[in-house]
Amino acid sequence: MRRVPQCLFVLAIALLGAGCVRGPDPQGLAQDVQRRLDTLFDGPVLVLRDLNRQGSAPFGTATDGARQVIVYYNATLEFAKSYDPSDWASLSPQSIASALGATDEGVVGFSSGPMAPGTALRAYGSLVYRSDGDGWRPTEPGKQRTGAREGASAGGVPGLRTDQLIRRLAEVVDTSPGLDQARDEIVAEELDRALQKIKLRLDTGGQAFSIATGPEGGEYARFVASLGTRFARYAAPRTIRAAYTAGSVENAFMVDRGAARFGLVQSDVAAAAVTGDGPFGTAGALRRLRAVAALFPEPVHVIVRADSNLRAVAGLAGHRIVLGSVGSGTRYTALQVLAAHGLEPAAYTEVAVDDAGDALNRLSAGTLDAVIEVVSAPWAQFSQSPAAGGLRLLSLDERAIDRIEESVHGVVRLDVPARTYPGQDEPVLSVAATALLVTNSDMPEVVLTTVLEALFTATATAGAGASAARLAPGNARIGVTIPLHEGAARYFESQLPVLR
Repeated sequence: MRRVPQCLFVLAIALLGAGCVRGPDPQGLAQDVQRRLDTLFDGPVLVLRDLNRQGSAPFGTATDGARQVIVYYNATLEFAKSYDPSDWASLSPQSIASALGATDEGVVGFSSGPMAPGTALRAYGSLVYRSDGDGWRPTEPGKQRTGAREGASAGGVPGLRTDQLIRRLAEVVDTSPGLDQARDEIVAEELDRALQKIKLRLDTGGQAFSIATGPEGGEYARFVASLGTRFARYAAPRTIRAAYTAGSVENAFMVDRGAARFGLVQSDVAAAAVTGDGPFGTAGALRRLRAVAALFPEPVHVIVRADSNLRAVAGLAGHRIVLGSVGSGTRYTALQVLAAHGLEPAAYTEVAVDDAGDALNRLSAGTLDAVIEVVSAPWAQFSQSPAAGGLRLLSLDERAIDRIEESVHGVVRLDVPARTYPGQDEPVLSVAATALLVTNSDMPEVVLTTVLEALFTATATAGAGASAARLAPGNARIGVTIPLHEGAARYFESQLPVLR
């Protein structure tokens, strides 16, 4: 009688052990990681030296019902050939992080400037697998990433008036449990706007820098979130946080009038701001806007369905296009790009879709014909979208590129390198704005120097994350056509021996 339970116990342990083994073994995982890297670079540029499988977990079901798991690993890699993460014309270090299934801070060892053969990286990555018969097959790169969200931090005891306002606000919300969706969205939108304005107005020279970015979840907001660790490490006790806005146009207005101390603005939007052109025509030129540095390039992405007959941007005449939300830099640049291809607004139908992920899904579903976005490559929302496999990029026309460079200040020629996105085997001809960090002419030089040192001096070390490795003093003036803050000018002059 005693032997039966014992046998059952042994069997249960065996089944439990078998059930814990999900996905490939370490050797198969290592082969798949190396295959991804070789595909990205079209050869053995970054070589896996060792890999430790850290376990696995369920990853939900594929669209066709197949079982999926995510497998975690730590690895050491080594460059077999020279690679410069700060070379804007080459594959972005974020493409490497994406291929490894790592977050921005999950690849350690990047530094600004050329990385010689033999330079090592440490990666904390993951791959998603789907069951395939008796084995496991890796999915395409570009799965989900986890990013830190900006949270509200408690700071002191609220004053009497603050207490009263908070109670009144709670009464409005708490006594309306039956809000319909439309009214709920109105309340949420107004509360979010108020929160962002409060964050910016409280940023009056204390230990926290607020940067006006763009919509929550957008590339500007993601970039600022990635800087949090760097500021904690190199600019303590100062910290940095994102304040969400409509985008570049709004950011320029806010910084000029002092409503935000810093902001991220596309270089072509900044150029229009100081000359009073485009969306700034009514308000007039912004006289106090100053450039701090160009941070990274933002190529124009013109995205269509893969099965579409569209082969050229000029062919978008008569089609439905998402150009970006009002107040965004994307919309301003997209209008210039289309005009350079002979397409004025009357020649196409502009469709307003505020959420980029929703726009990509609608494009895939066939209710849109094209989405234009000005954004750093790889664009996370595009590469991670379930719809991405059925979409492709259009190249800009060479003559249109020449017209854009001649007429749109702050825009430079920059192609999207081959293999930036899965299935993109050739470079995509394009132009790019640069993401400028801007401030007000009244910003104290000591504050500006602290920010620049956290951005650039620390990047020279081998501890930069994927996004930060894109920063380099040598690139800091690319696309800058507006006045440079005097403190920034002095900082970069002091870096000249380094740049040489």
